[in-house]
Amino acid sequence: MTASPPSVPSHLRGWVVEQDYAQYNEVDQAIWRFVLLQTHSRLVETAHPAYRDGLAATGISVERIPSISEMNDKLSRFGWGAACVDGFIPPRAFQELQGCGILPIAADIRTREHLVYTPAPDIIHEAAGHAPILPHPVYSSYLRRIGELGQQAFTVPEEDSVFRAIYRLSEVKEDPSKGPEEVDQAETELEAALAAVPSPSEATRLSRLYWWTAEYGLVGRVDDYKIYGAGLLSSLGESHSCHEPSVRKLALDEHSADVAYDITRPQPQLFVVPSFDVLHDTLQRVARTLAIHVGGEVALTRALRSGELATYRFSSGACVIGVLREVGPNLGNAGWMTFDGRVALAWNGLTDLEREQSGRCMVLMGKLADGSDLGRASDGALAQLRDRTSGLHRFVFSSGARLEGRLEQCVRQPDGRLLRLELSGVLSQLPGAPARELPHYGLVPLGDFVTAHAGAVDPKYHRETPFSSVRVPRERRLPPREQALLSLYESARAAHLAGLREMEAEFPRIEAVLARDDPDEWLLRWNMLESLLKARSKAPRVSRLRAELERLEVRFDRKQPIASGLRYLSERVG
Repeated sequence: MTASPPSVPSHLRGWVVEQDYAQYNEVDQAIWRFVLLQTHSRLVETAHPAYRDGLAATGISVERIPSISEMNDKLSRFGWGAACVDGFIPPRAFQELQGCGILPIAADIRTREHLVYTPAPDIIHEAAGHAPILPHPVYSSYLRRIGELGQQAFTVPEEDSVFRAIYRLSEVKEDPSKGPEEVDQAETELEAALAAVPSPSEATRLSRLYWWTAEYGLVGRVDDYKIYGAGLLSSLGESHSCHEPSVRKLALDEHSADVAYDITRPQPQLFVVPSFDVLHDTLQRVARTLAIHVGGEVALTRALRSGELATYRFSSGACVIGVLREVGPNLGNAGWMTFDGRVALAWNGLTDLEREQSGRCMVLMGKLADGSDLGRASDGALAQLRDRTSGLHRFVFSSGARLEGRLEQCVRQPDGRLLRLELSGVLSQLPGAPARELPHYGLVPLGDFVTAHAGAVDPKYHRETPFSSVRVPRERRLPPREQALLSLYESARAAHLAGLREMEAEFPRIEAVLARDDPDEWLLRWNMLESLLKARSKAPRVSRLRAELERLEVRFDRKQPIASGLRYLSERVG
């Protein structure tokens, strides 16, 4: 019996787009094949054993760019799904999708100029990097757990600028039309954004642990390990260079979450975990430092500093969902909280949307001034709080907060505890502040504050969003020279499919056009050489193509992966 694929939470549907497979051209397919053929041949020996079987099991072929829809169907056997996204999406959305068991996959593919590595999300990294290890149950559960914790971890406002700066730098580096000055400017903007962050938030620490494990992790011993991180599995360069002695191999522990990384450069060190089980142990030690586990004043401080939507849990079992603006009398003695935006109550993880409020909202907590617990007040105890002259109920809390109004309704839980008191004609007063008049007030005996975490405890708190109508990759209008080159790729592919006779007739024409119009085009020459070698051709042009590629290796000063491509052909094809 197979598990059903998870569905996309309704409030995240706007990030999910449609893969327009027809927009991949033969140049794109050649890029995929060149990277996957070589990484696969290398990684079957150096990657975790799950990689070997994981490619096919998750719908990935080394020959053609995968269909994300087909990947979704394949992943459903392992309790996962795949969703197509448009490049970078906000970290919170990425984490929540992954926490739900949905692998976000950017549909675009890197350019010929960035075959070895691209800082921008692309389908090689997202599909061929992340998916193959997902069938491993222990690793799969780790990935979901770190996603769940990531969506609960608090950020700080300055980190949003860092995200935007990283996004811009990766896009600039991937765009061949951008010059060195624009790259330098984007790098300067990122440095300034990083310098403005006072200290790493708990969300940043979790993202670092994710980076050093799910993206760049090694498993085994520091002197005998296998690759499992997606960034290494999908990188033609780093899947090889990571084994160099200059790249330090360190034992993974919870302190790895304090090591920063640079998404745009090769990593100077990598972390090794003995087994996937130990990933869970390490994650648990980091999780204990999060606000949700620490609670109390630490949780309130981080929640206030973040300024983001969060869930606040109280000793009564109730939760308040909203954006916290103020805590009084002080963080160490929370007696009331003020929220902005949409504010809702939740019980047992389910939001009471009928009681939702908008705008500025104050909630009172803690015991009454006489030390009693309002939530356990009997009808007789409530009657004693009623002024016989005015008929109003007066509630004085230990924090000094006061509330009085006419009791309209008393709602209790099945065990007799108070769930809510509905009051009208309310006068509320906080110590040192003027009284406020409210036509209605729902007094919920929250009890004492316990802890808080980012995000809403119940996804139904969020308003539903439709799936995006965007289709990616987007339609491209190639300039005449690029269109002419694409036509040569298409002709070479058609000849390859037709067989050796057609290749020996068509390839000389393509070579002549390249010599005249694109003397530096190496990838198409490599494709033709591979086709001829696979067909066991002994024609002189095999040697000529090889010599031409060796010339281009020198011409590009070894900045293109031509040598590795030739080495692959020598070792694997002939």
